[in-house]
Amino acid sequence: MDFVLENIWSIVIGAGIAAAVILAAVKIIKDRKKGKCSCGCEGCAFSNTCHKPQKDNNKNG
Repeated sequence: MDFVLENIWSIVIGAGIAAAVILAAVKIIKDRKKGKCSCGCEGCAFSNTCHKPQKDNNKNG
């Protein structure tokens, strides 16, 4: 118990940093599933690998 009391602020700050990293990873994963990119893709040479062309299911004919 003494270890926890002596290092409480280090534990709190470490938990906050870990929470921020987890939240950032979750956001990136959700964005990728939606077809978004986490960076600015304007003018990016690899934008076609991030954003695959979507199929048009409403074609007439």
